[in-house]
Amino acid sequence: MPDIIMPSVAVPVRLARRPRDPRGFIIPFFVAWMSNGKLVTEPDGEPDFRVVDHHRMVECVKQRKCWLCGEKLGVHLAFVLGPMCTINKVISEPPSHRECAEYALKVCPFLTRPRMRRNEKDLPTDHVEAAGRPFERNPGISAMWITRSYRPFKAHGGNQGVLFNVGPAEQVQWWKEGRLATRQEAMTALDDGYDVLRVDAEQEGPEALRALLSMLREAKLTLPAVAS
Repeated sequence: MPDIIMPSVAVPVRLARRPRDPRGFIIPFFVAWMSNGKLVTEPDGEPDFRVVDHHRMVECVKQRKCWLCGEKLGVHLAFVLGPMCTINKVISEPPSHRECAEYALKVCPFLTRPRMRRNEKDLPTDHVEAAGRPFERNPGISAMWITRSYRPFKAHGGNQGVLFNVGPAEQVQWWKEGRLATRQEAMTALDDGYDVLRVDAEQEGPEALRALLSMLREAKLTLPAVAS
């Protein structure tokens, strides 16, 4: 989550304690530090924003730390979900503080620039892809899902690893390009996400498709209210 230098966006206190790279970008807790293509311990080597340190993921889960700043979480947990994830309530990343997640939604290039794509050049040969079946598509819109609980589980298919079921939402905010999204923008993104998930559901049969439709209806309850 390299941030863009945006004076109008205040950096949360916890994130401000994280190191920065030579460009001035905040280095999130989950970022892997590499030397000669090998994982090393922060602050040795150089941060590779494209690579997740999976030791840090274990630390976040077991010690209840924020995915972005690395400090202890409180009662409320914030997940940044894509439209598909708001439907199936599954994500490959553990939670963050609300203020850390909101900062990411305002400045992270991948979250604020819909056409942003990950640079695959010279990735470490032993880097680990996200668990399950990650979609490379950038929907250009995200939901900040506030909950008190989540559950790790082993991916059933695709890449090996751990995924997370998010708990019941106490609040959901939809974001697009660094601002709060409109209801129509969020609705369109949800429908697009459903179309992707429907392909697998149709192959699994009518029961899976009915379950997916039920999840879509539930996800639509999180849409922003119609502006008055």
